[in-house]
Amino acid sequence: MKRPKGIDKSVIQKITKLGGDLDRKRHVDFFMYFPTEIDAVNAEVELINLQFETFVNKSPFDNKWCCNASKNMIVSSERLEDIGDWLEKLAEKNNGNYDGWGTEV
Repeated sequence: MKRPKGIDKSVIQKITKLGGDLDRKRHVDFFMYFPTEIDAVNAEVELINLQFETFVNKSPFDNKWCCNASKNMIVSSERLEDIGDWLEKLAEKNNGNYDGWGTEV
C-alpha cells in the first residue's frame, strides 16, 4: 500500500506549527506489519544492519507481526520520504506493509 503523496511534508508542517524544533535530533519510530514472525524478523535484520533500533512483537489487535524500527535523526520531508520509500520496498519484499512513522513534537 502506497503512502499518500506529501504526507511526510504535511506531518512535518504540523510539528512546526505546534512549536517543534526541526533543527534538533529526535527519536523517530517507523512501523511495518507482516503476516508471519519470520517475515518481520527478515526485515528486522536489514534494519539492524543500517543502525536502526528494532523490535518485533505480535500485534494485540490481529494476527500480524509488527516490526518497529527507530532512529535518532533530524527530520525533513525529503529524508523521511526517502526512508519511507525504502521501507515500503523492504516491507513488500517480506510480504508486509509499511504503516508510517511517528515522533514527539
